[in-house]
Amino acid sequence: MPVRRPHFRRLIERVRLGPALSAGFVFPCDSDSLQFALSGAFAGFLAPILIGPEARIRDVAAQAGLDISRIPIADTEDSTTAAADRAAELARAGHVRALVKGALGIDDLLPPAGDTAAGLRTDRRLSHAYFVDLPGRPEGILFADAVLNVAPTLAAKRDILRNTLELASAIGITTPHVAILAAMNAPHESFPSTLDAAALTTMAREGLFPGSVVQGPLTADSALSADSAQINGVSGEVAGRPDVMIAPSLEAASLLLRALTVVTGGFAAGIVLGARVPIITPARTDSMEVRIASCVLAALHAEQPAPTRKSEPPTALSASMTTDSGHVTV
Repeated sequence: MPVRRPHFRRLIERVRLGPALSAGFVFPCDSDSLQFALSGAFAGFLAPILIGPEARIRDVAAQAGLDISRIPIADTEDSTTAAADRAAELARAGHVRALVKGALGIDDLLPPAGDTAAGLRTDRRLSHAYFVDLPGRPEGILFADAVLNVAPTLAAKRDILRNTLELASAIGITTPHVAILAAMNAPHESFPSTLDAAALTTMAREGLFPGSVVQGPLTADSALSADSAQINGVSGEVAGRPDVMIAPSLEAASLLLRALTVVTGGFAAGIVLGARVPIITPARTDSMEVRIASCVLAALHAEQPAPTRKSEPPTALSASMTTDSGHVTV
């Protein structure tokens, strides 16, 4: 990880001290996924398990010139559904502590994680959070949700905030300062997002998000700049110094995130939250740097004790896997 990512660098140093994260790569039937698994293992962050049709996976590896002989494979039928179901099964049994999307769509991977029968669902909806490393800022910022929830209701925003606060705790933020973003700095009936922001702030005052300081509605400039907040007549503990920013919609989140990272040369990597295990969903255009950074977040999150995930001891499920050197049962 280049030195220009100082906030991610600190997270990396923490992960290096712990064991490699057991991560299930779901339907890794493309060279990018296999290279990701190998790179994560080489860096010492991941102990990958490939979940999918073994013959096809080995054929892809051979064509790409990748040596996967030391990586266990959990063989499945040659279908994305079979691989996703097996991945959920292995995660439920405690054999993998994170899932990684391979050559399948996010709509194929996430349903088993949100299925009560699969045993990975918690009492919250799934959401996504980025850790954003912006040049010139003293700390990184967690930013949600630019991936999953298109037009979240107030109840959905409550879950998004709870999920993101759990990640904040995992990465070492002891008292998260949360900015609830909206188009105005005060509630206004013409902008429902401002009313949601005010409601979340009230929930925080009533103790729903213990250990955090929540303020909203805040415009992006009031949240990110103390000077802008002062000009806008906004005071409070969060304005100008957020650890967490919650956007009013996926569209707003995506626009702001892209603007911040492109204009400043910033960097963002993220994971899916709300299931019993963190889920990494790399885009085809993500660099290896972004993918490895997502692994770092997942490793820290997986170490975080979270009552809402209601972890159970491993079951007696026999996960049959093979490597080139023999047969493995976990």
